[in-house]
Formats: sequence, structure tokens, C-alpha cells
Amino acid sequence: MTFSGDPIRLQPRMLPRRWGREKVHAWCEGALRPPAPVGEIWTAHAHNTTSDGAHFAALLEEAPQAMLGDLGRAPPTLRLITAAEPSDPILSEGALGLWRILEAPLDARVNIYGAEGAPPRAMRCRRGDLIRVGAGARLVFPAGVTALEARANFTPTNAPSAARAQKLLAASEKRHRAAWLRDPAMSVELWTLPDLSFLEPDGETCHVLAALTPGVSLDGQMLQRGEAVFLPAEGRRVTLTGRGAQVVVAYPDLVPTEIWKHPQPPKPAALALDLSELKRTPFNIEAHAARALRAAA
Repeated sequence: MTFSGDPIRLQPRMLPRRWGREKVHAWCEGALRPPAPVGEIWTAHAHNTTSDGAHFAALLEEAPQAMLGDLGRAPPTLRLITAAEPSDPILSEGALGLWRILEAPLDARVNIYGAEGAPPRAMRCRRGDLIRVGAGARLVFPAGVTALEARANFTPTNAPSAARAQKLLAASEKRHRAAWLRDPAMSVELWTLPDLSFLEPDGETCHVLAALTPGVSLDGQMLQRGEAVFLPAEGRRVTLTGRGAQVVVAYPDLVPTEIWKHPQPPKPAALALDLSELKRTPFNIEAHAARALRAAA
């Protein structure tokens, strides 16, 4: 297949688990569902297929430079956990993972197992909490929890090993771009979209995006809540719309990337009507608008 530079929409893989939920209507609407409770939803993984039916890992192997960029680092993995009852232990297979609690009942606690045979450590989990985990950690989520994992698949050789599990302080989400995690292996961010913005890949590294709320549109096509998109490092320019909608973005680098572009907004002061002038002179709305636009240019 010839590399096109288009963003790659990934088909979610829903896995049955005895502790999963019969209904997960809020996530990945329209995806193929097993005839059993759904406990895990792999939204971005090498084994996912694309919206065109291709195997995602095969596409990465066909054009690694164009897909991964100059850094050559594998993209992070995203998955959702949806528990109707306490889950089986969820193993952290990579060297670094970040869990975001999306839904949780009051007084919910996640049990974290470290060394084999050691007793679990109970950690309170509330909506919005961030939990960083290292390799080998196992988490048991309580009933009613929905959690999102971003897992790094690139491991820097000179990075110190992370703690098995620790709760992170969540950054303020009143900004358009909030960092959930900065690590040499992976950065994870939450973007709150304006009316219109653009993604302009710079050839350095790849990105994975997933819609956390309804209303996200990519090049005019809606993304279902939970649906993920892979953005190649040498991809083409992409349009994002959906004022107030939120996406989670993960990429294998510590340094914040600058692919998210916002059109320059007009200056409010230049477009504001001068009320004092209106009191003194007759008002011509067309002339005033023309002056304001010239001042904003």
C-alpha cells in the first residue's frame, strides 16, 4: 500500500470479560461487539484494524519512516476498562503506563499489586484521577469504574525506572492544552478544542488521538466517543472542529510537540464598538465594520 499521509482511523477491539459490562453505549458506538460483557476496549494497538480493513501493524512496517518520523519511536497504546464488578488483575505490561479514571462511584478504591505475593495497596480513585504505573504492576478496578490507559511502547535506555504505582496531580483543565504526563517515554495531554484548529505533522514523531467526549470532528467526519486516530509523522494537514469537545493525545516524546495550530483570532479591542464615538457622530455600520477589520488585520 502506498503511503498517503492521511490520518488512520482505528477500529476498536472489544474483548469479553466476565467482570465487564453488558452495555457500553457511551463508548465506541457502532463498533463490533462480542455477545458477552465487554471488559476491555483496545482503541489504539498494533493489532487493531483500520477503517479500511487493513492491519495497523502492517501499515507501520510498510512505511516506518513516514509513519514514525525522525525519532523512530513506536506509538503509545490506548485501551479502556469498563467494570460491572471488581476486575481481574490488569497487568501493566509496558515499562510505563498512565491511567485516567473516567467514571467512578463514590468512595471507589483501586487495589494495586506490586511484587508477586505481596498484599495489595488500596488507592482511592475518583473521576479525573491520574495513576502512573511501572512494569509488572497489577490493578484491580472496582465495580462501576471506567478507566483509560495510555501505555508507552518506546523505552528510553537512559531513563530511570518508574515507581510501580503513584497518583499524579492532575493539571488544570481550564486551558486548551493540559499535560497529564511528561516522561522521556511518553507524553499524554488533554486538548479542549476551539471552533476550528489544525494538525500539521512536522515529520519528527507520530501521535495518537482519541475522542473523550462527543462532538469531535476530523476533516468533517465525526469521531465516536472512545474512537482513536493515528496521525503519521509525515502526514498531511488535518482539520479539527468541535468547540468544547475533548481529545486525549499521546506521543512518544518528553518535549511538547507543536503540531496543533490555531487560526489567529481577531483582536476583540479592534472589533469593539467605540460607544463614546457613537454619541458624538452619526453611525455608519458599514464604514465602522470596514475600519474594524482593517485594524484587526
